[in-house]
Amino acid sequence: MSLFHVNYDKPGPGVKKDEPKKNAVVQFFSLFFRKFFQLIELNLLFIIFVIAALVITYFTSNLLPAFLLTLVPVLIVSPFLAGITFVTRNYARQEHAFLVSDFFDAVKQNWKAFLVNGIVCCVLYYILGISIQFYFSQLSCSMIYTVAFSLCIAIACILIFAQYYVPLMIVTFDLKLIQIYKNALIFSVLGLWRNLLLTVLLAVLAFGIYLSQIMAFTFAISILFVALLFFSLSFFLINFMIYPLVNRTMIQPHQDNQSKEHTPDSTDQ
Repeated sequence: MSLFHVNYDKPGPGVKKDEPKKNAVVQFFSLFFRKFFQLIELNLLFIIFVIAALVITYFTSNLLPAFLLTLVPVLIVSPFLAGITFVTRNYARQEHAFLVSDFFDAVKQNWKAFLVNGIVCCVLYYILGISIQFYFSQLSCSMIYTVAFSLCIAIACILIFAQYYVPLMIVTFDLKLIQIYKNALIFSVLGLWRNLLLTVLLAVLAFGIYLSQIMAFTFAISILFVALLFFSLSFFLINFMIYPLVNRTMIQPHQDNQSKEHTPDSTDQ
């Protein structure tokens, strides 16, 4: 067992070892354009559950308190994150995926872990949100509040970084959720620059959609983009950027150990 407590029983062939390495940017766009129409189909499949969550949330908005209302879309959408994560992970490591069947198989096998993780995230960010607002309002009162505010921001960033890895590890490894959280927190620091770049790219993407609301034409384009590509592209980008680190740190060492265990000792020959 390594630092990450690997119990790896959902293997995949991955990228061939003798395949020439390409520049990461070139490889990303090569894969993106190769899988462009599949990503659109995946997005259209996933957005069905997003729309369902929005509709149900709208009709229950007058029946539930604010916090419970935020749980409604989480409860509905979280299990289906397993499907979009599994398919885009396969695309990122250049493996085939049967879009619909693999999507729902992943949901069926991992929905409980994704649901629990969604609830945990909702609770943690709700607490952090209240704490950040309170400490921000008290910044002028004492240095202690400044330290507390900075600490809450740092914790929020670490949790965001960790959540890049949690879905991938759920669909890839046979680990308990507490072990996945531990590993994800390690990766939030181990892959710091990768995580920062990924956060910036996703923020630019989201900010672009936000700015598009200024004009009716650009708003219509952004709605079309969200409907056709936003979710699948985001998950594909996340898995493309983090999978090499997870592969190098968790998967390859485990596979190397497995190879050694199955290789006869020269003294026994």
